[in-house]
Amino acid sequence: MALVIRASSFFVKKYLKVADWGVQYMEAAVTSGKRKFNFGQIDYVLLAEDNTLSFQVGQEVFSIKTKPGKQKHQMAIDLLIKSVTASQPRVGGFPVLPAVVQP
Repeated sequence: MALVIRASSFFVKKYLKVADWGVQYMEAAVTSGKRKFNFGQIDYVLLAEDNTLSFQVGQEVFSIKTKPGKQKHQMAIDLLIKSVTASQPRVGGFPVLPAVVQP
């Protein structure tokens, strides 16, 4: 089962689908399209104060607005963070734990 965050506007169709295999990001404007990434390809995940969720793959950053009051958005964010964290190789030192931000 995939969890989806949709943030479309009049001119741009945008969504982030978080599935068990990875993520699918789509930003359909004039020249954009779908991109798929497995969790191991994602380097960083950031949830900004304005509730914009961003993730970085290599040199590219993908962003989508989220609604903190929407349970499906929160579930998708939680699954993304959990899955990306689980896919990262362990290195020496202390583990990095994701911060939990409560609205």
